[in-house]
Amino acid sequence: MNVLDLTLGWVTEAVGGRLRSGRSDARVGAVSIDSRTLETGDFFVALRGERFDGHGFLSDAFSQGAAAVLVEAGVAVPALPEEVGVVEAPDTTRALQDLAHAVRTASGARVVAITGSAGKTTTKDALAEMLSTRFVVVKNKGNLNNHIGLPLSLMQLREGADIAVMELGMNHPGEIGRLVAIAEPDVRVWTNVGDAHLGFFESADAVADAKAEILEGAAADDLLVCNADDCRIAARTGGFPGRVLTFGQSADAWLRATDVASLGVDGMRATVSASGDSAVVETGLIGTGSLMNVLAAATAALSFGVSLTEVRDVAARLRPTDRRGVVHR
Repeated sequence: MNVLDLTLGWVTEAVGGRLRSGRSDARVGAVSIDSRTLETGDFFVALRGERFDGHGFLSDAFSQGAAAVLVEAGVAVPALPEEVGVVEAPDTTRALQDLAHAVRTASGARVVAITGSAGKTTTKDALAEMLSTRFVVVKNKGNLNNHIGLPLSLMQLREGADIAVMELGMNHPGEIGRLVAIAEPDVRVWTNVGDAHLGFFESADAVADAKAEILEGAAADDLLVCNADDCRIAARTGGFPGRVLTFGQSADAWLRATDVASLGVDGMRATVSASGDSAVVETGLIGTGSLMNVLAAATAALSFGVSLTEVRDVAARLRPTDRRGVVHR
């Protein structure tokens, strides 16, 4: 893991931009797209969307203490002291993504990317907890998992983490592929295929095709963790060039759950076996779907050298995330 102390020159090169003003060796603080949250020394990225334009808040950004800004080429910038940095690029959204990818690469950290129709956040949180028994881990905050949220989440790698656990969200074809290109994951986790996004697709098979973009750009030394019980996933992962570890209740799953039992409002229990080792795992998360999310996280965690005993202990502490599946007694 590398702690990254970025400079304006480094950022400018990473985004393929031009340093309009400021010193190339000036340090870059925290990256933000919200002028209201800026602190002294931060770096403000002015994004342009259908209903907003961050360039309209440049004055606010500077009054909040921003030391530098990223703007689209040709945009007028308020009169500034000479030392204030202005980096320009053709498209600030793409530049933010390119900066995140450069940070990801320079950090030396390993990245886990998670997709699926349901359970991404639960799987992410469970895996981050399991990996934290041995590593310094960062993860998406909340559900910052789209083309803007993912780059902002990857910026945490500047702090010197060993592993980033990132969930990837989507509404349309092509989105997962772009997010994979940004994150360049070493481990890809595909939890399931369902109808969670069917409003944007013609069928569950179309959803599966879009989710299958998680496989794009994989190399021989990459790992895929996927659901052995999901026929749509099985039909799309046969050509993965790297190692594949499966989870589920199927007899051929690498990590298999047997003797699955509901504990009612107290959660789930199962005997979990992998590579000749087994343990009775209990979790306070409710339902078979939640158990499958724990199995997905466990499979990925074991691939990093976390023990099944550590997985069992973390699973017992897991509780619903952000009011998801909370039981009110």
